[in-house]
Amino acid sequence: MTPQQWHAAVTIRRWSTQPSDDQLAEITRTLPGYGIIVDTGQDRVRLEMTIEATTVRQAADAAVRAARTAHSQAIGSAPEVTALRIITAEDHEREISRPHPMSLVGNAEIARILNVSRQRVEQLARENEAFPDPVARLAAGPVYTRGSIDAFGAGWQRKPGRPKTV
Repeated sequence: MTPQQWHAAVTIRRWSTQPSDDQLAEITRTLPGYGIIVDTGQDRVRLEMTIEATTVRQAADAAVRAARTAHSQAIGSAPEVTALRIITAEDHEREISRPHPMSLVGNAEIARILNVSRQRVEQLARENEAFPDPVARLAAGPVYTRGSIDAFGAGWQRKPGRPKTV
């Protein structure tokens, strides 16, 4: 079999203390092929790289080994790997050229979903800590994923009427 290019994404648990810019640059430089670090915004970080291997199994082993080596050299400890995704470089190029559409909603759609006014949506976004963060802020207003609003709505206890004033 002939070796081929693979795109590997190794997800690790976020560091307990934020690495310096030099340490992050060292990890990126050490990753094989085109290496990048992606902060997923949760408690995970994804190390992406290009691997050359004959089989997907060899690519997976090489990607985890490369992530651990790069992390150990820069930070001084091996990372906790929590996920791994390997696809051919060709499939990766196809994915990034045509990203999957997201189900996005703005305040008007959220008002219909939660059966409240748009003003109430804005108030919830400002005052309720459980309300999700927007994925973008456009001139038209904040934009949220439909899934995050559905999850909020499932746990939100609507209290009709005006709050009592003291």
